[in-house]
Amino acid sequence: MLIDDDIENVFPSSYAWWTATERKCWGDGVTATRRTAEKPAGQPWTTCGSGCQELASGQCKPSGDLRFVLADFPRLGSVCRIHTCSYRSIRQIHSALQEIQTFTGGRLAGITAKLTVRPEEATYFDRKEKRKKTSSIWALSLEVEGDDMRKLIANLTENARLFAETRRLLGSGGKILEVVEDEQEQAPEVAAEFYPASVNGSSATEPTEAASPTETNAGCAPSNSPGETPPPGNGTKVSGGNAVAKPSACGTPSSPAPNNGNGSAASSGFNQLRNEFLTAARRVATTKKQAIGEVVEWASGGTFKYGDVGRMTEADTPKLRAATELMASTLGGATH
Repeated sequence: MLIDDDIENVFPSSYAWWTATERKCWGDGVTATRRTAEKPAGQPWTTCGSGCQELASGQCKPSGDLRFVLADFPRLGSVCRIHTCSYRSIRQIHSALQEIQTFTGGRLAGITAKLTVRPEEATYFDRKEKRKKTSSIWALSLEVEGDDMRKLIANLTENARLFAETRRLLGSGGKILEVVEDEQEQAPEVAAEFYPASVNGSSATEPTEAASPTETNAGCAPSNSPGETPPPGNGTKVSGGNAVAKPSACGTPSSPAPNNGNGSAASSGFNQLRNEFLTAARRVATTKKQAIGEVVEWASGGTFKYGDVGRMTEADTPKLRAATELMASTLGGATH
């Protein structure tokens, strides 16, 4: 169920360059804001989209976050989020939201839709072989369906009417939900997207396009390797700070790129361990209905916090492994 009439609050999208601890640069394809040594809070940056070196190298990627509430499991104070770095998924979701607004006269708040993921054919440029290739990707989209037009409208507006009635009774205060996220919490979740571990120790980056991520034409997105078709769950992460579900979905072929210092076998193993730790923490948080920050402090015995995970190095492997094993044993006990 969508949370607001403003697309920018429901599905903010931009080009973004993340480090393990913060969002270093973000923009709309024309202008950007970048954190520098002189201005750590950010300064205007005119090179964005076509001509941006970081976008061409894969350090910067399209970024979209769909925010919603599970209609069958509503809870005030928590919002689900699914993150994607796929050009095609971003465009399809944005296009679907615009189409719904056209149909409803601008209304999105309270609209119930189905989030789908389907295999689609995509063409990408293989930098190594210097030629175009075709492969299958998994792309996200939003849909509202019904056996006929009457049922479609009923499915579309059932919860929206409840929203409207509540706002008439209590008065409209503008946005229904204003989502504000801490970059220090979000950074560890997307770190693996920008610095992925792979079998041969190299990292992968996606092909780039000059188009804005909110255009409606089909584009490309990252994947594991050229010609490989990832399963629907490939690259997907689910987290839950304050009961927030935050999956990430990326899925288009890409060619190898320099590993930016993250390509050693030891570093790859550490990144995998960190991903396993975050996955276990989110599962425990969901099972125990606790904030993920509380779960991390419990599992680590207070030696580190959730915001520290993105800054950890290979030297922290022993305590990260111990915390992961503790949570795994807890989850194993919960299933029996």
